[in-house]
Amino acid sequence: MQAATAKRIVEDRRRRGKHLKQHSGRTPGGQKLSPASLIRAYQEEVDRKRSMIRRADAARDRLLLVTEALRRLRRSEQFMALLEDEDLATMPENIAARLTQAGARP
Repeated sequence: MQAATAKRIVEDRRRRGKHLKQHSGRTPGGQKLSPASLIRAYQEEVDRKRSMIRRADAARDRLLLVTEALRRLRRSEQFMALLEDEDLATMPENIAARLTQAGARP
């Protein structure tokens, strides 16, 4: 429960700045909070998180596509020979590890 409270405080501070006051039922502009404004703020937060999920899903899908393409290219002897001829046969360890994992997921 304390972690959730701390997270809420950090999020409030991130949104409103350092001068976060106790909840007085007013917005930073001094306007009284209404049920409609609370619903609107909630909906904006839901929309923001849905957008973030869509972007994360798209990034995961692209990573999976690139990983599978590289995995298939590494199986090609001609492609590997071409890389060696061009002195490009090495790759970063984290990428190589991802490609060698059987059935790896991003």
